[in-house]
This record gives sequence, structure tokens and C-alpha cells, in this order.
Amino acid sequence: MKYLFAVTTLLIMAWHAHALDQSDSGNYAVVHRDGHITDFTFFVSHSDGQWNVEQLQPDGSWASATCSRNCMLQESSPHDLATFFSGNELSETHPTCVHNQAFAFCRQDSILHPGEKEYTLVALMMSRPIQIQLKKIETGWKDTQGRMQPDSDARKAQNGFGGWLLVTADDDWKTKWETQTDATPRFSMAATVAKGKPVYVLTFFSNPKLDEQGGADISCDIDLRKPDGSASFQQTDATCFKGALKGQPNYLYLSAPVIRFIGEQEDPYGAWQISITLKDNVGRTNLPLKTSFILQ
Repeated sequence: MKYLFAVTTLLIMAWHAHALDQSDSGNYAVVHRDGHITDFTFFVSHSDGQWNVEQLQPDGSWASATCSRNCMLQESSPHDLATFFSGNELSETHPTCVHNQAFAFCRQDSILHPGEKEYTLVALMMSRPIQIQLKKIETGWKDTQGRMQPDSDARKAQNGFGGWLLVTADDDWKTKWETQTDATPRFSMAATVAKGKPVYVLTFFSNPKLDEQGGADISCDIDLRKPDGSASFQQTDATCFKGALKGQPNYLYLSAPVIRFIGEQEDPYGAWQISITLKDNVGRTNLPLKTSFILQ
């Protein structure tokens, strides 16, 4: 009885000492039993004292798993933790969880290897709790709430390196851009443009690999094509950025070449295609990006 009391006391102390905090917010993907990262993705957030979990849908939208009183997440007690995890697991890790009737979201801090942690989703609707390993996703494009965004032709990420190509009619794009380095300005997207009106093709990048001196080296191939597929402008290995970054690598940066396009009277109407391949020469990663606008 004394031993049981001591174990319970230690579990309660660990429960309070290792509570989930804001650093546990973020995007998570389910890890398959064979070790590969699946497309089953969650976004975990904390606001106004409440934990929320959203699941990425096939169409790219997000659906809440904590949408009503019955599915709101609550902090898991030591008794709950003893239900979710085995005695061996509790002797090797300090778990802390939030749960509802269907599942628990948990962080397990290693006792044997301080500083190491892993995340687990525990399914609770089965005859017994089923643990599912999660992988926190640190890189990739995110929306204003921090949720992962799926890749598209114009915006994608690979090996942590992200690129974004957009066409805007904002004549004040430069003023909008010259803001804090950790803030993302809002640009209007130009799908169509009239002859004689300018549009600007902006190329952004994020999280390049740095060389031994802490500098980035990014070049780009540019290809602008007319509606009939013929080339209007092409350039290979243009310098997009070279040198030290003025901020954290995962901030958003503007590439040097900004294309200003004005449709002349002799230019053909229709869809103009823009392809830009961003090349992280340090990280040896190429990102082919493409978008279009309609001259009308």
C-alpha cells in the first residue's frame, strides 16, 4: 500500500511538472507502423485556455475534432494516464495528455533521456486504448493560423525549402513588402489583366540551407510564355539571393528578380504562363513553380 501511494504521488507530481504548453501546438502527421509519414495530418492549437484539434480533409480544408461540449478536450488526470499507458511506459516516460471521449493527444517526456520527447494519439473508442505515433511537422507553408497548407503548382516545399510564386497588380507591392521581416504582407492576386496595365511577378522563398559562413545561395530559371506556348522571356541561373539572411531562415524572403509585365497592343490575348525554378544551391534542392494570368 505504501508503494502504491508513493507511485501515485510521483505520477501526480510528474503530471503537474510536465503539462502541455504552447510549444506543443503545431502540425502533426500519423506515422505508419512501417515508419513512413502518412498524409493523415492534424493541427493542434491552444487558445483561451482550451486545446483544439483539427484534421486536414482531402479537399485541403480543416475540420474540428473538438467542436462541441461532448468532444472538448480536457486535461488528463493521473488516473487517465494510467489507463492510456502501460506500467512500463509510465516508468520510462512522463506523459501528459488532453482527451475527450474519442481520443487523447499526448506528449511523452523521456525519463531515461532527458530532453527527448515524442507525441502520441491514443484512440479511446476501441475495447482498449490504441496508441498511434505522431510526427511533429516543423517545415512547410502555413496559413495565418499556423495550419499546414498543401502544395500547389505555385507554392510548395521540399526538404524544408519553400517557394511561392504569385502575380499581383498591386503597384504598392514594394511598400507592402518593406515591413517587419517576420511579418507576411497581404498581396492581391491578379488572375486577369487588361492591356496597358502592369502586373508584377513576385517569387518568395523560405528556409534555405546555409553554407559554413551562414549565407544562402539561391538561383532561379525564369520562363515566360505566350498563350501559343512560344517563349516571351527566358533566363537561366539568375541570381535570386546570395549572402546572409536578415532574420531567421524560416522567415519569408523576396527573390531579387521581380518581373513587371505590361501587355502591349500587339501582344496576344489569353493565358500567359510563368515558370520559375528556385534552386537552393547549398541544400541542392530545386523547386519548380508555375502560375499564369489572362491578358484580356
